[in-house]
Amino acid sequence: MDFEVLKARFFEAVDREDGSIVAAARAVGVNRNTAAAWARKAGVRGRGKPGTSGHRGRAEYERLRAAIVRRRDAAAQVGVHERTAEDWDQGIRQIGHSRLGPINR
Repeated sequence: MDFEVLKARFFEAVDREDGSIVAAARAVGVNRNTAAAWARKAGVRGRGKPGTSGHRGRAEYERLRAAIVRRRDAAAQVGVHERTAEDWDQGIRQIGHSRLGPINR
């Protein structure tokens, strides 16, 4: 089977499986790590575990920073540590116990 056809079938299966990457990979017969890489590159997020959507106050924090509020004050209003706020400003993400920044990507 053609690689692009398999990939298209996978993304159709993601829609059928309500966003479950693993279930879609199983339905199409693709390795789940390969399927996860395809989804990640396409910007598709699976259902995942509860709480994987990011911090609920991040949008508010970014709104405050855009309104020229100091990092310390914006972090306090949202309820996050200043180090977390600094990471958000620098584009650093935490994956597991590792911090992944723009330089590391």
